[in-house]
Amino acid sequence: MKIGTTRLETLSDGVIAIIITIMVLELKLPDLSKNSTTGQTVDHLQHLFPYFITYAFSFMMIGIFWANHHHMFHLLENTDERLVWQNFLFLFLLSLIPFATAIVGANPLIAISPAIYGSVMLFTNLAFLIMRHYSLRKKLVHKDDNKALTDKIFEVSLKARSKAILATVIYLISIPAAYVSVYFSYICFVIPPILFFIPEGIDNEELAEKVLEKNA
Repeated sequence: MKIGTTRLETLSDGVIAIIITIMVLELKLPDLSKNSTTGQTVDHLQHLFPYFITYAFSFMMIGIFWANHHHMFHLLENTDERLVWQNFLFLFLLSLIPFATAIVGANPLIAISPAIYGSVMLFTNLAFLIMRHYSLRKKLVHKDDNKALTDKIFEVSLKARSKAILATVIYLISIPAAYVSVYFSYICFVIPPILFFIPEGIDNEELAEKVLEKNA
């Protein structure tokens, strides 16, 4: 059964907004009175600092996932039931990021913390890769009378899938790497955002407008 992309994108946007909200709530306000000393305030901020850094990184990653998710569905002509359930799997795994963020924020220098964070990112990225691959295999991407547009969409989707494969491999490496050096594992985490920071899209404005018109 063919399903339009709009409702699925709207649902995904809502779930992602809730995920970010849950993560923000872990930034505890200082339990300080007006008589609190500077030292007490500094101690609280020092205790909060590892979580804040992890939170900022996870916030960026969720934003990158959202942007790439949006660009992927922007290039789809329609979806089917299997892709809908794949999207639910992606959102479920994405919802585990606040959990992994809290673990790293609490104990950033023990091996299991980056191992858990890497595992969550691995499976989330893998779920996104599965959607990319499935949409190409089932030819759900936008097709147009303009062959240049159709070819460009296919080229963009293939390139995005290749980046997702590379990111999956990097996250896979980061998990055992955490037991060798937590710092090496954290370096691994920095590479996928660089790959995905600019989502794959159509640079040609005229071709991009045609996709929007067809999907409207």
